[in-house]
Amino acid sequence: MPDSEELEKKEKREFMRETIVKPPLTRKQIAKRVALFVCASAVFGGVAAVSFAAVKPFADRCFQENGMQETSSVEFSKDDPDSVSPSDGADADMTAQPEQMEQEIDEAVSEALSSYQFSVDNFNSMTSVLRGIGELGDKSIVTVSSGKQDTDIFGNPVENTGDYAGAVIAASAGEFLIFTYADAVRAADSINVRFSDGTKIAGTVRQIDEVLGMAVVAVPSGNLPEEERKKVQVLSLANSYTVKAGDVLVGIGGPSGQVHSLSFGTVSYVARNVQITDGLTRILYADISSNSQTGTFLINTAGEMVGWTSESCRSESCTDRTAAYTISSYKPILERLTNGASAAYLGIQGQDVSRAMQGSGIPAGVYVTEAVSGSPAYDAGIQPGDIIVKFGTKEIGSFKDLQAQIENSASGVSVSVNVMRKGRDGYTEIPFLVSLRAR
Repeated sequence: MPDSEELEKKEKREFMRETIVKPPLTRKQIAKRVALFVCASAVFGGVAAVSFAAVKPFADRCFQENGMQETSSVEFSKDDPDSVSPSDGADADMTAQPEQMEQEIDEAVSEALSSYQFSVDNFNSMTSVLRGIGELGDKSIVTVSSGKQDTDIFGNPVENTGDYAGAVIAASAGEFLIFTYADAVRAADSINVRFSDGTKIAGTVRQIDEVLGMAVVAVPSGNLPEEERKKVQVLSLANSYTVKAGDVLVGIGGPSGQVHSLSFGTVSYVARNVQITDGLTRILYADISSNSQTGTFLINTAGEMVGWTSESCRSESCTDRTAAYTISSYKPILERLTNGASAAYLGIQGQDVSRAMQGSGIPAGVYVTEAVSGSPAYDAGIQPGDIIVKFGTKEIGSFKDLQAQIENSASGVSVSVNVMRKGRDGYTEIPFLVSLRAR
């Protein structure tokens, strides 16, 4: 028989093999843990987002410092509004929580958030981060000064000058390419670009867009001292289709009327499919200070340009908000201007023929609401009420189709534009030969 010592060892070994099982969590305990997880995620997510926004421009500048992305031609990424999900990233396949569990989680989250106090230190930290984003974005800002020769009442020559904000959006073939307002260069006898160290360099107009009142100016980067040249940062162009109401934006350029000033605020409304000449765009309305004379560019928290302010896109119903054109829909035109090519101008405003309109007998295509007086379309004979159904050899089913065809066309060429025009016997197709001009 085994002695008592061996039996005692066997009992200990068998005891150590037993599994200790914790009691299952109650619904209330689960809800509290979920609430804690949500709060922690929000805090750490916010810290990560702020850190990324603050560090990204530094990283970009380090990678771009040698060579400044110099290429023979400039290309901007094309953004598709249809590729941006309208949701906030929620998983559509996520299994819904039972109603009782969902209520308990909501109560636990509310309880956890109610105990959180937003302090002055939190506010100062937030504004400090936004100020840092603006200061980094300001490294892309230059002052564009135009000189215009005139005479006073005694016939003596006088030079009138004006200062406007410009943003360095590309560096190509030894040049800095600057996006600015057309008023800064229109009919100017001389153009000077002043960098942050005070260095002035003579600039030349690359192209002007008279439709939206913007221009691109080129200056030789080799004329800038090396130390200052390294400080200049190329301002990246964002996908502005991702901007939503509530997003925080920073205004750089000249929001106070002085170049190198800054402001920040939130987007209150995003107007989609706004009719502009030869296209549709989005308009951002934000509670950000801006000056239409000096110029203001809007950047997101990643330090990328999402748009620029303009009085021409202000709505009568939003007179108390700053209005801004978005950059994504303008990229194809801006790319042509930056590379020295003019953008084609047709000169119509319109809208898609909806299914309801088609149901009433209107042909599919682009319904012309206005042919701008003096435009190529107006001179060719296109009228409000016409339905554009063909541009060149391309069938037109929407304004998006027409806008793409215009953007891919060269100015100075003639193109056949077919419209459906309503008469006594219904709609008749009429071809027009339109001589496209530069915007």
